[in-house]
Amino acid sequence: MKTYQITYQDGQVSWREFGLPRSGSLPLILLHGGHGSWEHWINNIESLSEHFQILVPDMPGFGDSSFFGGDLQSGMLSPLRSSLDELLGVNTIVNIAGFSFGGFVAAHLVNQRDGINRIALLGSAGHGGPRRPRGELLAWRDLYQSQNWSGLKEVMRENLYQHMIGESDRIDELAIRVHQDACTRTRFRSRPIARPGGLAEQLVTYFGPTLLVWGEHDVTCNPEYLIEKLVYGYSNRAKVVVKDAGHWVQYEKAEQVNQLLVDWFKEAN
Repeated sequence: MKTYQITYQDGQVSWREFGLPRSGSLPLILLHGGHGSWEHWINNIESLSEHFQILVPDMPGFGDSSFFGGDLQSGMLSPLRSSLDELLGVNTIVNIAGFSFGGFVAAHLVNQRDGINRIALLGSAGHGGPRRPRGELLAWRDLYQSQNWSGLKEVMRENLYQHMIGESDRIDELAIRVHQDACTRTRFRSRPIARPGGLAEQLVTYFGPTLLVWGEHDVTCNPEYLIEKLVYGYSNRAKVVVKDAGHWVQYEKAEQVNQLLVDWFKEAN
């Protein structure tokens, strides 16, 4: 792994690189979700880096990256695009996989940066359609501020079950640690930006191959509704519903999703 801190304005955007540039394959950018970090892809990077050069940011306002404000364009898209172009070169063709809010960001980037060959959106935010909540998320900030670590861990476990992972017995220590670290370091508020919608409008002007993936039990959406809305009638779009999985589909069903992404992005070459 190599780590890069790319300067932007008075801050920096943190990127991690895995694997090497490979003849015949394009670099693959992985974008994490809201209340996330590069580690949303922790179960996927090793496998994917056997096939592609992998570049994973902490998106602006998350993890190790600076916060540039809460506006989608100036606070997220501009620093992300600028740092990517500095890292790889403005004319470098890439592929992108985006998870949750990262899918919404990817859908905007394809209309703002030339040279994005194909994309995969996993449980993408911004669809504006119905959700299927299991229950209310539990508050955690007071526990964090009071350093009640045992209480915080249990809240994180419960919130993972309510929102992210389909079966409680799949919530392991790694998932809790990744979720806790990401939540406590999140400064960019993605929900008010993505919840109203806008994904469909961004995708309609992108004509590259687009894969939309959902977990069967994703509580943030109704996959059948979104297939009807976002996939049918578009010749450049494909869909997969991963059985027995929740929202964080690439963590919960890593082996299946890894192969799915390898097959999808190898078609680009």
